[in-house]
Amino acid sequence: MLARDAGARVHICHASAAGTVEILKWAKDQGISITAEVTPHHLLLDDARLASYDGVNRVNPPLREASDAVALRQALADGIIDCVATDHAPHAEHEKCVEFAAARPGMLGLQTALSVVVQTMVAPGLLSWRDIARVMSENPACIARLPDQGRPLEVGEPANLTVVDPDATWTVTGADLASRSANTPFESMSLPATVTATLLRGKVTARDGKIRA
Repeated sequence: MLARDAGARVHICHASAAGTVEILKWAKDQGISITAEVTPHHLLLDDARLASYDGVNRVNPPLREASDAVALRQALADGIIDCVATDHAPHAEHEKCVEFAAARPGMLGLQTALSVVVQTMVAPGLLSWRDIARVMSENPACIARLPDQGRPLEVGEPANLTVVDPDATWTVTGADLASRSANTPFESMSLPATVTATLLRGKVTARDGKIRA
């Protein structure tokens, strides 16, 4: 309502509950300039994982019920949620391997993001690969007002690209991720699609899971 009355725009980070989806839909129906993001872990995981009291599953906002994850996936498909954001939060082992309440909130999300979105959105037919480019590249760039990002694949455009093998599968191993920590909630999961390379302004910045200087 502040955004409506002030004529401002507002962005909601880390939507995690079905109730949030209802508020977002209401606000957009009212013509309020509002956008929202969802994390990969809130699309896939739910509070059943908390029964283990493993600190790797402690995140803010917390993992919700399975019905919330279903609502978030549908909202992303319907455009009520505009984009995916990784909420990538590396933590040292001593910050996560403690009593659940004392564990630092946050989990790795960058290197697994595409695969999780493919599993939750492309595999069940909720989004197409073209939609994935929109919610993971074009919309984030538009919301953050980054004019050189999320551009079309055309001659003369910046070569900021992600090269994907859509038919590959891989098993997540925290120790093998490029992050300096290993606090991934997707440890040992088999996920679809791999990022084979990334380019920034035409320069290869990562290939086959390895960062290139």
